[in-house]
Amino acid sequence: MTETEEWTPETVLRDGLDQVDLDSPSGTKFSRLEYYLGSVAGIRVTRVAAIQISRAAEMAGQLRRSTRVDNAEVVAVVVPLDDTDRAVAELRDYLRSNETPAALLLGKDKSGWNVKWVGVQEGAEITSAGVLATFFGMPLESVVVKALKIRARVHKLVIDDRIIRMLRLSVRSSKSVMLVGPPGTGKTHLVGELIDDIGKNPKSFGMGLIHDPLIVTPDESWTTRDLVGGDTVDDQGRLRFSPGHVLEAIAQDQWLVLDEANRADLDRIFGGLLTWLSGKEVMVGRVSADPKSSPIILTWGSGPRSVVVGEERLRSRSPSNEPIYYVAGTDWRLIGTYNAVDAQRVFRFGQALGRRFGHVPVSAPSAAQFSTALTNRLSASKPPEPQAGQLRVILERIYSAQSDLLDPMGPAALLDVSDYVAAGLSAEPSPDLTQLVAEGYLAGMGSWLSGYDGNTLSRLGEVLGAEEVLGEQWAWLLDHLKALR
Repeated sequence: MTETEEWTPETVLRDGLDQVDLDSPSGTKFSRLEYYLGSVAGIRVTRVAAIQISRAAEMAGQLRRSTRVDNAEVVAVVVPLDDTDRAVAELRDYLRSNETPAALLLGKDKSGWNVKWVGVQEGAEITSAGVLATFFGMPLESVVVKALKIRARVHKLVIDDRIIRMLRLSVRSSKSVMLVGPPGTGKTHLVGELIDDIGKNPKSFGMGLIHDPLIVTPDESWTTRDLVGGDTVDDQGRLRFSPGHVLEAIAQDQWLVLDEANRADLDRIFGGLLTWLSGKEVMVGRVSADPKSSPIILTWGSGPRSVVVGEERLRSRSPSNEPIYYVAGTDWRLIGTYNAVDAQRVFRFGQALGRRFGHVPVSAPSAAQFSTALTNRLSASKPPEPQAGQLRVILERIYSAQSDLLDPMGPAALLDVSDYVAAGLSAEPSPDLTQLVAEGYLAGMGSWLSGYDGNTLSRLGEVLGAEEVLGEQWAWLLDHLKALR
């Protein structure tokens, strides 16, 4: 884009789409695409999710496995352009039976980006898809959903008010915050709610600007190069520095969210971040293998915005020893979620790393809080009476027994059982409620239960095998649990 061109959503998008590298293995390669689509549509980047598929037949499975599309207002699916007819049919069918309200299908060939289809669920209160359709010169198709009413995927969390306050004040006062608790307690959901709240009123958090998150999920293969940055081989076979997620987030003025952070060995890969998070400047690498090449400096700024100074030197062919500064603003935050139960089997934080984070405990809710959450869920799924009352009693007894006898576990998986049962009650003329509960419990929590020894399961069975809970269905569940070990 030239200096004389008017800065409009059209020029922003056209200028930015060409910066997307479809061949890159990076998990954040669509960050710019999402940003520019959000700019055109007039929605926050967190409400846009882009995903790439290699074959149209794989689309539905990839979309359902992707946690990034859960709260998206618009999903952008990138496919090979020779497979778009099948992809349009698959994406249309996906909109009919899922919660995502709008989607578009696009790809890139030698002539540039090409949009094949834009669709929106019939009756959805959404304008962003229409704006995108107009921009790309495509008709907007209204897709009739299969269900009578699509239930919202996100349910209100039931969390102690003091924990909410701890999170808000920790984020306001600390550069790095870790939410710690057992699986299923809503840690990731809580981060999303926090970021939305800050977006509505950043000044109430002591923030000067709105900052969207860059959300990544670490794994055990991660090295310092993934998290911070390091040497990689460029297209000419040269060793050059490639920014990791921390530097990418700073360059885009985004917060970095490490979901399920303990899936990676952060003690091993944090490197110079330990020094940096203590407020000091640190060098994290050099542009090339030449010891006289530009050093990459990670530092802190005095304003709310994060910036990069000298980024063009990362790819310059001209030798330089001028530093490149990644400057995190006063508003920049590193937020993680940490599964304290799985930490027994994955990775723990050492004391040095732990001191760099403010820790917010997100405990499993009490029996009363679970009951409140269950009420919210049942009001959405609306199982018929009197089965709804019986279902409530059974699930409350199961939750209470789990809390007494097993490792801490949040309510999410057990609440999902109520959805399974509600679906079964509406699908069959005379369903057996306890059979449906046992099936839903096995499907949602069987892998977790299969990790316990026989003595523990016997004690659990003393409660769940009671006639008013699962009765003889407990024996059925135990028999099929063997296949999950």
